[in-house]
Amino acid sequence: MSGQDQNDLSDRIAKAQAKRAEKEAKQAAREAKTDGSVSAGAQALRYGAEFGASVFVGIMFGLLIDHFFGTKPWGLLVMMGFGLAAGILNVIRAYRQMTASIQLQGTDQSDGPENGNQG
Repeated sequence: MSGQDQNDLSDRIAKAQAKRAEKEAKQAAREAKTDGSVSAGAQALRYGAEFGASVFVGIMFGLLIDHFFGTKPWGLLVMMGFGLAAGILNVIRAYRQMTASIQLQGTDQSDGPENGNQG
């Protein structure tokens, strides 16, 4: 191989690496934009639906227990309580996930020596 061929190969590798880095940066920006595009209304709808579904499932199990075992209304009341508890736990879990996500985004964008940014 002559020196010109090596330079040509080095140039092609450098161009390919630059192109790949640019593509990865665009993809990361697109993913960050998608994560931030979830509106507060959509999150509230999600949490409400999770809570409502938990209570609904608890009520349905309670009605089934009352129907088959003749424990009316205790099966309904107990299982509705479990459904409420499950719904509250789901909302708490979703809140923690949202808070962790916001903190993670905050640390990624902040300036400081821990992120490699000075100033």
